[in-house]
Amino acid sequence: MRLSITRSINWHKEPCASSSRVRGELSSYLVIFIICFCILAGALILKPVEPGTSFIRLGRVPLPDMCILRATTGLPCPGCGLTRSIVAAVHGDIGKSLTYHRLGLLTLVYILLQFAFSLGILVIPKWRTRIVRYGKFLNQGIIILGILFMLNWILTFFLILTQ
Repeated sequence: MRLSITRSINWHKEPCASSSRVRGELSSYLVIFIICFCILAGALILKPVEPGTSFIRLGRVPLPDMCILRATTGLPCPGCGLTRSIVAAVHGDIGKSLTYHRLGLLTLVYILLQFAFSLGILVIPKWRTRIVRYGKFLNQGIIILGILFMLNWILTFFLILTQ
């Protein structure tokens, strides 16, 4: 008698655990979607840097430089200029984008891919298993992007020291 009750209890727990796992995975995709959306919307809302200034503008208000490492040490961080680069790229100025940060355009492409990937996961349930396969490449891509950021930072320091 006990064995059948245990089996029925375990049988009822498995679907609940499975559905909560799926909800947990979907919530992580929702978080990624919201972050990518905010970055892209922010890049559209912000105005590109005007010639002769280094400030991005929110309407008519200039936003200050937010790099804590540069403010305290005078040295650039791996992401210095990345916001200006993404804003310039979103507004169509690819040349300026590449001058602000060498990896800004690549970072924007990665953000767009993550945005499309998470949107596909959330909106098209039939394709989730197919789409998830490609998500593994995006997960590996963030590691490669991180390595490229470190190499770019080393190159930046080398160029600063040789001047």
